[in-house]
Amino acid sequence: MALTGQQAAIAHCLQNHPEWWSDWDTADRPDDERAITNRLIHIHNDAAIRIQVERENPKEIKTLYDTLLGKGFTEFESIHTLTVAFTEESSYAVENDETFDLQRYVNRARSYVKEALSRPNLTRSSKSKRY
Repeated sequence: MALTGQQAAIAHCLQNHPEWWSDWDTADRPDDERAITNRLIHIHNDAAIRIQVERENPKEIKTLYDTLLGKGFTEFESIHTLTVAFTEESSYAVENDETFDLQRYVNRARSYVKEALSRPNLTRSSKSKRY
């Protein structure tokens, strides 16, 4: 049975992080709990961006994603650039007891994309996979 929706997005994003695959086999060890939790949050945030892009909602995120791809960024680099903005807005909302502000998120994403486009080598080296 093929996965769909969020499950498919999570599975896809898990595939993009083979450096963590062995962690899932040892997730029951207490000393790994924080690392596993952080990695799961990372994967879920990546998946959230993938779903936003697929559904074109918000449409600005799809446009920013396409802009990055059009400039030679990989899917991996593009999703991670946008995930930074998503993660920051999510954290800001929680820390300040506010609701997630979609416009502030889009503005953050625009800022990160602009920075990535102005310094692509820096962005790529900081978001590159190192196996």
